[in-house]
Amino acid sequence: MATPLSSASLVFIFCEMNQLLSTQKPLRIAFIALHYMYLCRAFFAGVLLPFGFAPFHMPGLSVLGIALLFAQLRHQTLKQSFLTGFVFGLGFLGVGVSWVFVSIHAYGHLDYFLSALITLLFVVYLALYPALVAALYSSLSKHCSFLGAGVLFSALWCLGEYLRSNFIGGFPWLLLGFGQIDAPLGSILPIIGVYGVSFLTCLAGTLLIISTQHSGIKRYIGLAVFVALLITPSFLKNTEWTQQSANPLSVGIIQANLSMRDKWDEALFWRLLEVYQKGIEQLMGEKKLIVLPESAIPLPASYVSDILETIHQKAARLGSSVLLGIPEPTSTEETYYYNSLISLGDAKGKYLKQHLVPFGEFIPEPFGKLIHWLGIPSANLKPGKRNQPLIQVHDYPIASLICYELAYPELLRQQLPEAAFIVSISDDGWFGHSLAVYQQLQIAEVLSLQTGRYQVVANNDGLSSIINTQGAVIASLPAFSAGVLESTVYPASGITPWVYWGDWPALLVMWSILLVCFWMKMKAKGPNRFAKMN
Repeated sequence: MATPLSSASLVFIFCEMNQLLSTQKPLRIAFIALHYMYLCRAFFAGVLLPFGFAPFHMPGLSVLGIALLFAQLRHQTLKQSFLTGFVFGLGFLGVGVSWVFVSIHAYGHLDYFLSALITLLFVVYLALYPALVAALYSSLSKHCSFLGAGVLFSALWCLGEYLRSNFIGGFPWLLLGFGQIDAPLGSILPIIGVYGVSFLTCLAGTLLIISTQHSGIKRYIGLAVFVALLITPSFLKNTEWTQQSANPLSVGIIQANLSMRDKWDEALFWRLLEVYQKGIEQLMGEKKLIVLPESAIPLPASYVSDILETIHQKAARLGSSVLLGIPEPTSTEETYYYNSLISLGDAKGKYLKQHLVPFGEFIPEPFGKLIHWLGIPSANLKPGKRNQPLIQVHDYPIASLICYELAYPELLRQQLPEAAFIVSISDDGWFGHSLAVYQQLQIAEVLSLQTGRYQVVANNDGLSSIINTQGAVIASLPAFSAGVLESTVYPASGITPWVYWGDWPALLVMWSILLVCFWMKMKAKGPNRFAKMN
């Protein structure tokens, strides 16, 4: 019969192992590798998350990735938790925003090494957010029950998403709630918004782990709550929160698949202009609304004023409205510009992009000296003012978004409930053949569902689409191809709960959870402090 090892035997074995590892380098390396294997598991869990978003559309993998992260953090030290969260973020955002490298290298004209270095630094910065979440969780969860720890982790994750979305200009890409539009949880996006759905997505992942850590009735209760959380929202699917007009508006979107972004070429410019003029001519009189993408005309209006005036006069005469992207100078000196959406024909008003792309359209102040040292040209775009008057199309006020602004639902909410539908324009060619164009369209789908509004998505390089009030794409052009998309939109009125309340109810709940856990930690420390004082 085997007997337990004595303390002396354990000490002897430890000393022998230590001596062996000090003389046998391969074994020492293997021992260190096994010690840090938890970081490999964290990286793998992070890599799972991007597959929950477009173009993969496997939202269950996002739940699984979060569940694996939560399982690892449960019994880790503060240092281990920080490293786990950081490596998880490297896997998640390193794969999910890999298109940043394409933008910098292909269109920023930097070499491979420098482009890879800048992309790596950006991903490292983004990975600090899940690292901070994991560290705070490790610090606050010690006095929570297993279920309470799951609720705390979910709240911290979503607050981390909110911080990442708003700090230093923000980067609200790949928020968990965006990826759940393809799952039953997406049905409650019009009620609790993206952050609320992110919270429930995290909570589902933690419940999955909690149920596996118990036996008997507790396990079955945990699994039942997990299944109910994922399935119950499906009963709200196809709920119409707004009222659609009985009179549709015919729409035509011109997708040229040509751009001046790469280099200045006068012949290409005139070819581009010819494509748009020809497309507009074909659609005028037949379609009530004609939409061209962001920077469809890459020169200020003063350079092509005669062409624009001709389009304006003819479109007005034939009862068509034309919306197109064009740079607009901020002053007569034409030193700085707005990224704008202007109207011609039977439409009036314009929209100036408010939220510019960090490093692409503006340089955040903390990075100004670094960009200057690297010799990267400074951006010459300025943001438009808040609360701009809405563009009117055939007496319908519309909400306008330009490219990156799609990732900021609050910008859209500010234009509601007055807006009858949404027009968003982009030039995603900056991202090349990458995940970005598909991720952006998915975000557009979420906005239509959240607001109960049809949306016209005009993109120069593909996936120009019409999205209905349920967030479903009802007509679309393929990526990286030229064509004209013809369809209809139904103007809508009314509001969803999210349009009325915004993200604040969900965020207040998460802050309340955080404060309660912080109070519990302080309360647990109180008696110990009192004992030390005596």
